[in-house]
Amino acid sequence: ISFESNPQTEMTSKLLNITAKAVGLLAIIIGLTAKFAPHLFFKVPNIGFILFAVTGGSPIPPYISSDPFLPENRGWLKQDDVIVTVAAKSGTTWMMYCSHQIRVKGDDEKYPFSDINMVTPWPGLIQTPGEGWEPYVREQMNSTILPDGSKLKDYWDNEEYPFRIFKSHDVVDTYGDLIGGDKVKFLAMARNGLDMAASFVPFFDKHSDEFRSLWGNFPPVEPGTAEEKAALRLRQLLPGQIFEDFYFPYINSWWKARNEKNVLLLHYSDAKKDLSGTVKKIANFYGVKLNAKEHKTVVEKCGFPYMKERTHLFNYQLPLNSNFDGRIMTNGSMTRKGNVGDGKVIFTEEDRELWMKAEEESFGDDPAKLNWARNGGGFD
Repeated sequence: ISFESNPQTEMTSKLLNITAKAVGLLAIIIGLTAKFAPHLFFKVPNIGFILFAVTGGSPIPPYISSDPFLPENRGWLKQDDVIVTVAAKSGTTWMMYCSHQIRVKGDDEKYPFSDINMVTPWPGLIQTPGEGWEPYVREQMNSTILPDGSKLKDYWDNEEYPFRIFKSHDVVDTYGDLIGGDKVKFLAMARNGLDMAASFVPFFDKHSDEFRSLWGNFPPVEPGTAEEKAALRLRQLLPGQIFEDFYFPYINSWWKARNEKNVLLLHYSDAKKDLSGTVKKIANFYGVKLNAKEHKTVVEKCGFPYMKERTHLFNYQLPLNSNFDGRIMTNGSMTRKGNVGDGKVIFTEEDRELWMKAEEESFGDDPAKLNWARNGGGFD
């Protein structure tokens, strides 16, 4: 019996063979890239950050690292450094700017403020994909010459500053034995969870397109109506979801450290109610004495009306990335509203109940902690 070959069958077989080899080659390329140069995934338009994440890249967001504060990397810290380690979307930029104004006693003529990420830098921010804290960011913070010929180091490490200020969002465990010590001070702040979630809703959409393209389209702009986006973002912040670390672990972590001698734990609602008292409390914590005139000036400059008139100061430049001539955020997005109570307005009853249930499950072991997380106020 003889069988004649079918041209169509042979062609199909060849195509399947070629496809199998192509898929295999692609898998090898992806595997090698993930192992030796995962930052190259970000060059893939639109889905680069997805490839980075699914192949074992760092947690989302991919440009935030805790490496500068790990025990083996802390040699750069100096006596009396301040780490403003506020929960995400809970007043970080506000507290950094207020800390700076306290540091210089409101004197912007002597100490001009250029950009939040130059004067009070974020060591854990990876400004160029593939270039983390060691050996890149640490060295570049000290050696970078800006386009105008000035030294970046002079903005954040000015010899006349009584202390340096750095940004972080990390939890207590990251800092280890620095907590309770005498070397570094920590300013921590949390916010009503629903208000934090409300601020989080437009946050990712307000990142600049230039910054988004740098990170393979992260953070992505979510489609849908305002109501749909609100429901999505709230659920992404819940325990077990992609952005859970932004809130629940933060509260549990810093609540335990609230009485440590080098920790000042504040609540956003309290600072909004009494900015003058908050400025005094922070200044005392930093060891800065403000006379009546200086105190009044600092309180004015720490206020949202003053900051909203100077939104260009809070767009976050990337001075360590010489190929990036832009900002992380679109103008005005970091001084958007700052209201207390927005969470009760933009979320549905179903959303609010879902969030309150998660709070009770996460903080219910301590009624005082649960009440403080929601409302602020004093604690023992």
